[in-house]
Amino acid sequence: MAETFNFDVEAGADGDVTQRTWENEFGDGLIQAGGVGINTKSQSWSLVHTGVYGEGEELPLLLAFLDRHEGYKAFRYTPPGEAQGWYRANGYKKLALGAGIYTVTFTVKQVYMP
Repeated sequence: MAETFNFDVEAGADGDVTQRTWENEFGDGLIQAGGVGINTKSQSWSLVHTGVYGEGEELPLLLAFLDRHEGYKAFRYTPPGEAQGWYRANGYKKLALGAGIYTVTFTVKQVYMP
C-alpha cells in the first residue's frame, strides 16, 4: 500500500516543471522536435522542514519516511496548487542549528506509475 507524504514543510516551496523533448537540427536551419513518451511533463519540488529531533516530534517521523522509501519507492504527494501525484525523494540534507533543532532539505520528483 502506497504511503502519502503528510508532513509540514516551510512556505515558499520551489517547484520546477520540465518537459521531455527531442530535437534534430539540420544544416539548412530546419529543426524537427517532439515529445518523448506519453508523459512529457514532470515536476520536482524543493522542500524544507525545520524541527526538533526528539521523541514525539515530527522531524524523526519525516526522516523515517524518507529512509523507508529508500530513494526509489514512490509515495503520494500533493504539491502546492497541484493535483496529488506519485513522487520520489532520493536523499536529503540535514543542517544542525543547535539545541536538537535541524533543517532538512530534500527534493521530491514526480514519477509515473503503471
